[in-house]
Amino acid sequence: MTEERNEVRLENKLLINIDQEGFESMGLTENISKTGMSVITTTVLPIKSPVSLQIGVADDTFSLKGKIMWSKKSTNSSSANGSAVTGIKITEAPERYLKYVERLLSEN
Repeated sequence: MTEERNEVRLENKLLINIDQEGFESMGLTENISKTGMSVITTTVLPIKSPVSLQIGVADDTFSLKGKIMWSKKSTNSSSANGSAVTGIKITEAPERYLKYVERLLSEN
């Protein structure tokens, strides 16, 4: 799979709720950036489908919109808690989320 990222991805484990056309599932982020993320999910999700995301961080919750760019069964032992890994492109994000990611980048 060819990587087409313009943003640095940060390894970060956050719980995430994924709403894909009324079907809700939980996941755990493997990495995040301002423009995308990789998420461990329980099922392979349909490519190109729009999703609504809720990410809880400490005392805040971020509501994002995105699109499934890829999703496949996991073969990675670090993904043992899920059976799939999904790449999500962020299409809408609040300024608070962007600032959160910027702060993480400055700390690394």
